[in-house]
Amino acid sequence: MTGRRWTAGVLLALLSLAGCTEGEASPEGSSPGATTASASQTSTTPPVASSAPTPEDEAAEAATAVVTEMLRVTDAAKRDPGARDWEPEIRRYAGDPAALLAVTAVRDYATIGLRQEGDTVVDLEVTTVDLASPEGPTVRITGCYDSQSTRVLNVETGEVVPPGTPPRYVWDITVTRYEAEPGSPWLVNQLDPLTDQPC
Repeated sequence: MTGRRWTAGVLLALLSLAGCTEGEASPEGSSPGATTASASQTSTTPPVASSAPTPEDEAAEAATAVVTEMLRVTDAAKRDPGARDWEPEIRRYAGDPAALLAVTAVRDYATIGLRQEGDTVVDLEVTTVDLASPEGPTVRITGCYDSQSTRVLNVETGEVVPPGTPPRYVWDITVTRYEAEPGSPWLVNQLDPLTDQPC
């Protein structure tokens, strides 16, 4: 019994990193002015100024995309955790501490004998964009994670491991642009599951 209880406890920590794949971002390039026609003209071309995305819009779009990609990779890794070393691919989209936690979770799945079925579903909402942050341009995202979008199985027995979390709860996500790195990539560096905050 203690082995099963330990496995469930580890899983609670690991499942929180399964992530939010099918996050849908709000359309970034559109604005109310883009669809309004002038009273004296009937032009189908929107005003140039209203259709150009702001730097904040571009940052929000890039951050949302990298969260989605990170979760796509961690889903693939947890479906077949022993297939290969997933760390390089995870680190294309995540920086520490989020990357370390995700890599550790995948390795623990392989060690314990678990695998994931399904794709993580999370609704993403950009809450803050700070392009002047001392750590580098930073985007804060709130996610509403559907813990029923995936399930974890014991590979040997086929038994489903209960998640031990609410059906839907909040994720607090931070994405930072690493300007000192080649290509200045946006990386998820914080993904905190707030299981005490249902959504």
